[in-house]
Amino acid sequence: MKGKSILYGLFLSITLSIFLNAQHLSFIYELNYRPVPDIADNENVVFYLDVRNKESLFRSDSFRRSDSLRARKGTGNGFDMEYNNKQLYVYKNSGNKEILKYVFVPLIHDIYAIPVHEKLKWTILDQKKKIGNYSCQKAAVSYGGRNWTAWFSTDISIQDGPYIFRGLPGLIIKISDENMDYDFELRQITDFKWDELYPEKFQREISWEDFRKLQYNFYNDPFAMINKSDVISYDEDGNTTKTNFKVMKEQAQKRIREKNNPVELNHKAVFK
Repeated sequence: MKGKSILYGLFLSITLSIFLNAQHLSFIYELNYRPVPDIADNENVVFYLDVRNKESLFRSDSFRRSDSLRARKGTGNGFDMEYNNKQLYVYKNSGNKEILKYVFVPLIHDIYAIPVHEKLKWTILDQKKKIGNYSCQKAAVSYGGRNWTAWFSTDISIQDGPYIFRGLPGLIIKISDENMDYDFELRQITDFKWDELYPEKFQREISWEDFRKLQYNFYNDPFAMINKSDVISYDEDGNTTKTNFKVMKEQAQKRIREKNNPVELNHKAVFK
């Protein structure tokens, strides 16, 4: 009986610690997603939800390390060569209810932000289950043209979660859409040791329509911003050869058409 009392006290102290410090923690999620629709070839990316007071920032591990590097040394890492699902970079403020989805333009490194105004109308259901060490309850919501199932835990007193999702009576431990194109699950909780969130600075806010136009512009000419005379190509023997930008463009466009499975299907750009 004494052993059980000690274990219960330890569990209570851990839970209380999480409760008291939930406003200054890093929640590490793993995203298992399907970049190509209808093809079971999933990829995994690690994301951080950093929480500081009423603000939070959700970004991939690589973006987070780049932001830290920029904050310390004035410059971060470069962006990817295309718009893709690693660009799930979201700032949230629970004080003013603001949600900003960041957009990173490939190659030219322009940064914009889309205000997300779509309301999350959660339905909390009766089903409960254990995920890892957390007692969770089921909830459902529609967002971005997808139906989502979430499991949240009141063990952690923060109404937040991965990507744009928030507003449940506890932390979202797991959330996935009905097609399992996107599946976020909490893997670890660590202390948030930074002085600030260090989000990227964006140039201006844009609309979803503006975002589609940016994608179309990049698709029509992925290498428009490159000085083609500065590009050097080599053959199999290591000799310089003329760069075939026509073939490079076609290959880039094929990748963009195939890897076109965004979270927000209702704002999807359709490439031909």
